[in-house]
Amino acid sequence: MRTLDTTLGHRGGTAVGESITRGSIIARLERMPANAMQVRARILIGLATFFDGFDVIAIAATLPILIQKWHLTPWEIGFLIASGSVGQLFGAFLFPWLAERHGRVRAIAWSSGIIGVTSIACGFAPSFAVFAALRVIQGFGLGGELPVAATYINEVSRAHGRGRFVLLYEIVFPIGLLASNALGAWIVPRFGWQAMYFIGGTPLILFFVLRKLVPESPRWLAERERLQDADQAVSAFERTVKGPLEPVTNAAEFDALAKRHPKRSVKDLFGPAYRNRTIAVAMLWMTCGFIQYGLSTWLPTIYRTVYHAPLQLALNLAVAASVLGVLGSLTCALLVDKVGRKPIINVSFVLCGISLALAGICHAMSVYVVATFCALALGLLASGFITAYVYTPELYPTSIRALGCGVGGAWLKIAAIFAPTIVSKTMIGGNLDVAFYILAAVPFLAAIAVHFLGIETKGKVLEQLEA
Repeated sequence: MRTLDTTLGHRGGTAVGESITRGSIIARLERMPANAMQVRARILIGLATFFDGFDVIAIAATLPILIQKWHLTPWEIGFLIASGSVGQLFGAFLFPWLAERHGRVRAIAWSSGIIGVTSIACGFAPSFAVFAALRVIQGFGLGGELPVAATYINEVSRAHGRGRFVLLYEIVFPIGLLASNALGAWIVPRFGWQAMYFIGGTPLILFFVLRKLVPESPRWLAERERLQDADQAVSAFERTVKGPLEPVTNAAEFDALAKRHPKRSVKDLFGPAYRNRTIAVAMLWMTCGFIQYGLSTWLPTIYRTVYHAPLQLALNLAVAASVLGVLGSLTCALLVDKVGRKPIINVSFVLCGISLALAGICHAMSVYVVATFCALALGLLASGFITAYVYTPELYPTSIRALGCGVGGAWLKIAAIFAPTIVSKTMIGGNLDVAFYILAAVPFLAAIAVHFLGIETKGKVLEQLEA
């Protein structure tokens, strides 16, 4: 019987006479080693996340040109940076809601289509008003893709090594930021600002192919009582496993685990069971949005207007910050399953705050000194930021996981709307040091919230973490 079960498990599907339950689906996912379908899912969904990062930061590389082209006022500059965040705020609610109703893969495909179409359209924008409007629409897709993608990748991975598995996927987001800065530094001076947005239209391809090439989340399907579909989805992963699979012997245990808590709704995100987690998530994501949009999108402009650096040097210094972001994310991916989620978030944020405070203290020195501290801050922020993508989905049950991630993303967008304006007002007023001090206070507060209100999730099955 053991040989028969192993063979059937390797081929995919449930053995004859065995019933399909939510517990059996979870058990099969938890016994499943790394496989080719997971790699495919990480590559394709990672492509969407890559261009999410690319399109988010493209405005930083093109902003100095757009300011001159349309003679933008400080208010218009702040609005242009924040316009995408307005759409992202709504997208952070819309697409996770669609993911809970219609599936994770479908929601990712829809958001990718919006990102691609509007990015191409931005390249043809004839005026500031049209460009800003397109940025708002594009924001719907950008705000919805990341939380749903993080939810999906978490749900198709097992507890053992989940942090590293998810973060090695999520590292494509800071790589997208790096690519946007690096390509921007090379492309914009040579081919014009429009080329950045034409390249950013690549996710449109995923709208047509993603649902055909990647199976739906088996956990979501089982939660929706679509057990036959869940069985087929797990089988799609199992068929690509090299070597025999161990037989499923603990389905009953996972059934009991799945039935231990009631099905949750959106109001439970703010109820007694999950309130503390939601507050910690809010502070975590607000910090990421406040620093990422309040600092990184402004860096080339700060280097040019405050320190009078040439355009090429300003763009190159911004690239250096993105390089440290990728290195910080990679280090985090290698450590997250060893030291845990909370220690990485807290240490990264405290050191990020110290780096920003030092930038404020040394703001009157050369552009290279300030750029060094800013690069360190963004590299450290990236470690905490990328951990949020594995940590947040772990804090919520399958029935509200995408919505929980979406609420976290919404806090990021709220912070992103106000942060550029704060930096703009303080910078224009000649108080760049004050802007750095304000930025520095935010990660300190987030580290305190995560330390006291968050839980450690390292090495636990998702269903074990339900409150």
